[in-house]
Amino acid sequence: MSTTRLLQQGLLVLLILLGVNTPGFCEQDPFKLGQVTPENVKMTSYAPDTSAAAVVLYDLGESSFLFNDNTQLQFKRIIRIKILKKNGLDQANFLIPYFRKGDGRKEEVSNVKGFTYNLENGEMVKLKLDDKAIFDEKQDANWYLKKLTMPGVKVGSVVELTYTIKSDFFQLLREWEFQHTIPVQWSEYRVGMVPFYEYSQARYGLHPFHIKEANVVRKTVPISWKTGVGLAQVDKSGSLSMSVVNYRWVMKEVPAFTAEPYLSSAKDYLSKLEFELSKVQYPDEKPQYVSGDWESFTKELLKEEEFGGQLANTAFLKKTAEGLVAGKIEALEQVKAVLEHVKTNMHWNGRHRIYTENLRKAYDSRQGSSSEVNLLLTALLREAGLDANPMLVSTRDHGKPLVGSPMLSKFDYVISQVTVGGKSYLLDATEKDLPFGMLPLRCLNGQGWVVQAPAGKWVPLLGTEKNSQLVSGQLKIQSTGAVTGTLTEDYLGVPALLARSSIRSTGQETYIKEFGNAGPDWVRQGVKIQNLENLQQPLKKEYQLNRTGDTSPAALLYLSPMVTHALTENPFKLATRQYPIDFGTPVDETYLFKYQLPDGYELEEMPQPASVTLPGGAAKFTYVAQMVDGQLQVLSKLNISKTTFNAEEYGNLREFYSRMVAKHAEKIVLKKKI
Repeated sequence: MSTTRLLQQGLLVLLILLGVNTPGFCEQDPFKLGQVTPENVKMTSYAPDTSAAAVVLYDLGESSFLFNDNTQLQFKRIIRIKILKKNGLDQANFLIPYFRKGDGRKEEVSNVKGFTYNLENGEMVKLKLDDKAIFDEKQDANWYLKKLTMPGVKVGSVVELTYTIKSDFFQLLREWEFQHTIPVQWSEYRVGMVPFYEYSQARYGLHPFHIKEANVVRKTVPISWKTGVGLAQVDKSGSLSMSVVNYRWVMKEVPAFTAEPYLSSAKDYLSKLEFELSKVQYPDEKPQYVSGDWESFTKELLKEEEFGGQLANTAFLKKTAEGLVAGKIEALEQVKAVLEHVKTNMHWNGRHRIYTENLRKAYDSRQGSSSEVNLLLTALLREAGLDANPMLVSTRDHGKPLVGSPMLSKFDYVISQVTVGGKSYLLDATEKDLPFGMLPLRCLNGQGWVVQAPAGKWVPLLGTEKNSQLVSGQLKIQSTGAVTGTLTEDYLGVPALLARSSIRSTGQETYIKEFGNAGPDWVRQGVKIQNLENLQQPLKKEYQLNRTGDTSPAALLYLSPMVTHALTENPFKLATRQYPIDFGTPVDETYLFKYQLPDGYELEEMPQPASVTLPGGAAKFTYVAQMVDGQLQVLSKLNISKTTFNAEEYGNLREFYSRMVAKHAEKIVLKKKI
C-alpha cells in the first residue's frame, strides 16, 4: 500500500506523543543567527577557489519528527554566504518551495529570518530582513514559493538566512544538497530517525564525507493511540521507550559544481543525499511496506484522482475522438489523426508535471502542462478505441529515474504510449514540430514507466527518427579570393526539430534575416526553406553563399574549405572529467563541398586525408580533400554511434575532437601559375 493511501485512509495507529518531538542534538543552538564573524566580512577571496564569485561559508539542515495530533516532519535550515564578486550578487536571492494538497495536508514555512552583514568604516554592521520583503508565489495547483532578496547586499557582504518548514507529508523526508554552483566551505545535514518509519538512502556525487556518524539515544515518552477492535476504535495509552538514531553527515571544502558539455543532468552528479520511505510500523502493528513494489505503485497511481482518475472520466471526448478516426481504416492512421489534433489544438505552457486537477478544464482552455497535454492525448486515443496508456518520464534535466525504487518524485513528465499491431509507439503532443514516433531530446533519458494495469512496465525511451545533417555545396573561387556558390542543408530527427522550432519561435522572415549574416566574411542570400510543415520529410535550406575578395587578383589564395561549417573549438576543454558524456542521440554529420578553381591557378597546398576512429567504432571522423574531374572536392564526415561515454573514455573523445578541430582549421592554398 502506498504512503498516499495510508494517509487517505487514516493511520492504523495514531501516535500522540503529547507534543514531544524527536530528541535533538545536545549542543548550543546551531540555528541561532548572529554568528557571523568580522573575519567573514573582511574576507576578500576563497583560497581553495580564488575564481569563486561567492562561497557558502556554512549550511546546516536538520530534519526531525513531531507527534502532536498527527505525524509531521520539521525541517530547519541556516545558511551563510559570502559575496566575493559582482557576479555573485544573485546568491542573495532565495527561493523556498513548499507543497500543499487539496485534502488539507500542507507544508508551512515559518520563522524566516535573516541579516546582511557589511563592513562600514572598519565596523561590522547588519541589516535585518524585513517581513514585507518576503513574497509568496503560487507555481501550480500544489507547489508554492517563498521568494526573498536579502537587503543591502554588495560585494563583500555576508548574508545569513534561517527558516523552518513543518510538513504533513512524513513520507517526504527532505533531501540535502552538499554541493552548489558555488564552492561550499561547510555543509551539514542531521536527521533524527524514529523507529516507526524506515527510509532507504540514496547518495549521489563524488565528494567524500568529512563526517559520517550515527548515535543511538534512548527516550521514554507518554503516548496514546487508537487501535481497531472489530469496527470500533479504542483509545489506548501508556509509555513508550524508543531508540532514536541521530544521523550526521558533513562535507567540507566542496568544489563548485560546473556544468560540462553533454551532461544529461547535474542532479545525477551533485553531491547530495535523498531519502525514500520504505516501511511504516507502529507499536503492536504489522509492518506496512510503502516502496519497492511497482505493482502497488501503479495501482495507486491509477486510483489517484489527479492522474488515473482523470482518465476515468473522459466521456466528454468521445464525440471528438469518433470524428477524428471516422473513415480511417488503419489503426496507425487513426493514431496520427488524434496526435495531430492534440498538437494543433493544445498549447503546452512549458511546465513539466505529473498530476492535473481538471483535464476537461485544460481541454476547454486549450492549454496545459506536459501532464494535461499528454493525458488528453491518451484519453482521446482510448476514446477512439486504441490501446493507449500514460507513461512517466524523467527528463534529462531532472535526472535518471531509479529503476529499482518506485519514487514518484523521480519523474517529472508524462507522455503517451500506444500499441498498434503489436508495436509500441511513444508520443508527445507538446511540440508541434515533432514528427510522428519521435520524442523531444529532453525525454531521451533511459527508460520510462508505462502506467498500465495490473503492474506497469519499463520501456526504453528511444525515438524512431534518424538524426542526421547533410550539407552540400557547389562553389566557385575567383582570382581575387571571392567565393560564390549554392549550398543545401538537409536535417532529419533532432537537428530538424531544433531548426523548425527556431524558425517557428522567431518567425520565418526574422529567421531568414538573421540567418543571412554568416559572419564577418560571408553572406547568405536568397534563402529558401522547404518542408517546414511536412514533418516526415527532411527540413531543407537552400541559399547563395558569397564572400568578397580583394580588388585585384592575388598571387596566393587561401581558402578555408569548410566555409561556414568548420568546427572551430573543442567542446571538451577540461583536461580531465569525472562525469559521463551523453550525446542523447547518435550523431551523423556529412559535409561535401565542390570547388571550381580560378583559371591560371594550381594547388600549392592541400590538407592530407585523415581518419580517426574510437575503440569499438563508437565514433569515426573522416576528412578527404582531392581533385576529381578538374574540381576540388572536400568531404568531412562525423559519425557517433555510441550515445553515452563513461568518464574513462573522456581522454580519447577529447583527443578525437581536437583532431577534428585541427583538420577543419587547415587551409587550401592556390598559387597563380607563372
